[in-house]
Amino acid sequence: MKKVNQFLTRIPALLSSKLSIFIYLFLFLYLVIFAVLTMWIPFLKNVQPSADVQLILGNYTNVLSALGASLAAGSGTLIHHSLSTLHKKHDTMQDELKKTIAELHEKIDRLEQNKE
Repeated sequence: MKKVNQFLTRIPALLSSKLSIFIYLFLFLYLVIFAVLTMWIPFLKNVQPSADVQLILGNYTNVLSALGASLAAGSGTLIHHSLSTLHKKHDTMQDELKKTIAELHEKIDRLEQNKE
């Protein structure tokens, strides 16, 4: 179960990797933009993606949703990492503040004892 959880926590990082985003952008450009251009520009008909190629590489909706999911996963991972870093810094600073306050109280107590 531990390995499954480790794998699942790595998925957002994998989806938001530069390689994944490059693949999705390539598929989007090839299946959508290039396919539309081949419909409008007659001399590109010979290099138009065939129905089989479009079926194998995925349809337009899946490519766009995969790209969106990758970007969202990357943003979520980045935000989570930033927040956890901030929490660690906050906890460290809070501990230091508590120590400083305790030292200040000790100094005040010593000064009050010296007055007496």
